[in-house]
This record gives sequence, structure tokens and C-alpha cells, in this order.
Amino acid sequence: MRLSRVYIDAPLKLNALVPLPKETAHYLGNVLRLRVDDELLLFNSQHGEFLARICAATKKSVEVELIEVRRELDADEEQNRLGLHLILGLSRGDRMDFAVQKSTELGVTEISPVYTEHGEVRLKPERLEKKLLHWRRIAISACEQSGRLTVPSIHSPMPLADLAQGSSANRWMLEPSGSDSIPESIAEPIAEPITDRHIDLLIGPEGGFSPAEIDWARDNGFRIVSLGKRILRTETAPIAALAILQHKFGDM
Repeated sequence: MRLSRVYIDAPLKLNALVPLPKETAHYLGNVLRLRVDDELLLFNSQHGEFLARICAATKKSVEVELIEVRRELDADEEQNRLGLHLILGLSRGDRMDFAVQKSTELGVTEISPVYTEHGEVRLKPERLEKKLLHWRRIAISACEQSGRLTVPSIHSPMPLADLAQGSSANRWMLEPSGSDSIPESIAEPIAEPITDRHIDLLIGPEGGFSPAEIDWARDNGFRIVSLGKRILRTETAPIAALAILQHKFGDM
């Protein structure tokens, strides 16, 4: 039987006793109905993945013992992995949720939501913190499902024009009018602190990019590329592009 896999933002060490957060304990005990002596996997982005055994459980709390190291973070692997920064125009409904979930499964390392001219979503300050927490929970759930150890960073939404100057030589805007396809090779990093192979991928919202935004992208080092004749939805484009990039340059 496949073991449940749970992310926990707390120190993990072999033989340690770890009390689980209330929400996690409720899920394991009341949804999955795990009991004392049942096993599961605990992981985080700092210490790796551990086999754990439930040693105490009530309706409101669960404590586990870490009994085996299953996966350690490989420093060389982390250094050489493909760094994928998805810059995505904010979109309506559950499209953004879907994009966060699937791009996490496909190995994206950071996500920057951006406000664009044709995008209709504008988050009020009182909603922003809840939305960021919501996206992070989606990303964590996708990591639990897909076997990832590292949770991607999700930045606070900002206007496209406020996006920081990138230090990657590989900056690509996905745009149906682009005359180029995704390049067959990637350049080495051109500045610190980026040390891995890195790509900035910019994808628009439902209405696409305006001519002024395309000009802005060119002026800021983006190469305008397309995936061919079909125009993909804003939630489909990241999946297609990231799968291609991982196949060409990553671990697929």
C-alpha cells in the first residue's frame, strides 16, 4: 500500500518525536483514519524525507517517531537542477490554482504572479495574504503527491513592469505571435546569486499580452517564443511549456 506523504515545516531528525500540526493531525486521524503504529512519510525542504510511525494519537493530536531516513537532500543535485521561474499573469477563477498545482508537479522552483493590462484580476490588500497562503497550500499538496522535497517559492503579485531585472540569460516570453520556438540549448547563468541552470518563463493571462508589454519584455531581455499554431489557455500553457523545458533540459 502506498504510504501517505506529508510536508511539515519543522525540524526533522532520525529517532526524533515530532508532534504534528493540528490540521495535519486532523487529516491523518479523521480523514485517512490512521492509528498508532501506522506508518507514513514526513518531509521538508531542509532535512529530506523520513519514514515515520505514529506513536500517539487522539482526536486532536498525533505524534510520530522518525524511524528511517528515506531521502536526503543532495547538494550537487540541487546545484545542477533546472531552475524554472514561472512568471504568470493573474487569471480568474480556479485557473491560477490549477497552474500553481501543475507547475509544482512539473518542477517549477518559483512562481511570480503578475498584473497585466488584459488581466482582470486585482487582489485587494485584505485578500492578498489569504490568497498567498492558499497558493502555498496548493503547492505543498502538489509536492506531497508528486514526490518533490522542495516547495516552490510563491511571490506576492506585482505589476509586470515592476518585475525585477533578471539575472538569467534565458528569459522567454510565451506569446502566440512569437516568431521563434523554444531554443535547443540554454546559456550558463550570467550573474549571482543564481548558480544553477535557470530559465525565466513569462506567460500571459486569458487576454494575452498587450503590444506595450511585448515591447517591455524585449527591452528587458526576454526572447519572444511560441509553441506553434495553437493558442493555449493560460492554465494549459505552463503545463505544455514546462514539460517541454524539463524534457529538453531537465529531468523528464
